[in-house]
Amino acid sequence: MDIEFYKEQLSAKEDMLARTTKYLTDIRFDLQEKNRELHEAHNDILGSIRFAELIQRSLLPDISILKIFFQDAAYEVKQQIGIGGDAVFIKNTSQGIAFGLTDSTGHGVPAALLSISGSLMLNELTTSIEIESPNVLVKLLNYQLHNTFNSNQHSIAHMEGTVCYYSTKKRKLSYCSANGKAILFNKTGELRELTTGKYSIGENLADEFENFELDIMPDDRLILFSDGLTDQFGGEKNKKFSRARLKQLIVTHCEKSVDEIKQIITQEHLNWKGSNQQTDDVSFLIVEF
Repeated sequence: MDIEFYKEQLSAKEDMLARTTKYLTDIRFDLQEKNRELHEAHNDILGSIRFAELIQRSLLPDISILKIFFQDAAYEVKQQIGIGGDAVFIKNTSQGIAFGLTDSTGHGVPAALLSISGSLMLNELTTSIEIESPNVLVKLLNYQLHNTFNSNQHSIAHMEGTVCYYSTKKRKLSYCSANGKAILFNKTGELRELTTGKYSIGENLADEFENFELDIMPDDRLILFSDGLTDQFGGEKNKKFSRARLKQLIVTHCEKSVDEIKQIITQEHLNWKGSNQQTDDVSFLIVEF
């Protein structure tokens, strides 16, 4: 009697083990299938981002246009995930050249869409109208950006940055800052940060954008940059790269060529980042007058 009972118990446990094993096997096969589907989706997304990156990079301007007007020029744009919100703008006019750097809201796909839209708007505005005052250009961009994306009275899309205009006849630089970052320096190590406007482009139609004018000396350099350059976390104590560190780099290497300074900033920033993820889209533009 006891033997039969134990046989039944053993059989029941063997049956339960068999069903459990089958259940776990089914789960394993299901997970493998899900992993395969996720891997395919991941590759599709990466492929789309790489192609979108090619499209966005193709819209970046030709630096040689700036080199026609200035002694030298260079820029670097490195988006956080390949595509993003930073952009460089260059457009020659009959009296000089307009150029600038913008940083759009957010990261990734939304920021890239806004950045591309802003770049196309700037190109359209400077093609259809002869604009020599940067604040006029910023005001028009503010109007178009706000009316296009913020029609429900909510600021869902805006950008920061600096737009400049250099008059070849007056040899003067005027600029308009929409919370942009800019530093003027020379080969002797003199350096000063330019006045920053407090309003972002596209946020509010009532915002006023001021025009500033600078007397430019031979060999003066100007660097425009997005906050992604100075806000990158890294180093031994995982702190921000900082504006102070950027200024120190500029002063230390102020006698070098524009391209050399570009390479030094890029490499120092990369070294600072180390194994950390890139914090934000990064861009900067340097011109030598």
